[in-house]
Amino acid sequence: MLRIGTWRSADSVDLVACGWRDSGPGHLETGIKLILGIGDRVPEFPGLRTGTMVARGAEEIATQLFRGLDVVLIEPDSCPAAPVVAAGMWHYGWTRRDLGALAGATVAGLALAAQRGPCAVEICRDGRGSLDGHATAAAVRARLADRFPGGRYRTPEVTVPLESVRLRQEAPSRILIAPCAGTR
Repeated sequence: MLRIGTWRSADSVDLVACGWRDSGPGHLETGIKLILGIGDRVPEFPGLRTGTMVARGAEEIATQLFRGLDVVLIEPDSCPAAPVVAAGMWHYGWTRRDLGALAGATVAGLALAAQRGPCAVEICRDGRGSLDGHATAAAVRARLADRFPGGRYRTPEVTVPLESVRLRQEAPSRILIAPCAGTR
């Protein structure tokens, strides 16, 4: 399973860190990958390989991760779901044919980006996931609905219809995200 988290406070870098553990095929390494908006302060960790090209969208972010970079810089106005979708593409090897997985990761990425404080999402190979943070399923659903003009959220990889988004409160700080339908 792929775990992605954010830290947001006035005195820290706003970043996404991808840690993973998975018994299936794919990347078996462990570690952290950082995806930062340009202009953010890049933390000084010895040995991290930082990209110099600014990625625009999930496929460009994933390409840089595939090239072995540890820190990927993105445009601040990129799709808020792109880092989560890119991490799934890199970790699980998703392509544009994996519409359900891409749709689920898109919803998880939008839910993660809508949170005001530290939180994390976990993404499974099939795109289902969970959000851990201080939020309710109803509040997350309302924030998501604001991002779906005309009932759809479109990225270069997938279009997600709002009616396919299923959220369920599992615990006070955990929301399950069911697999979603995705179209081109």
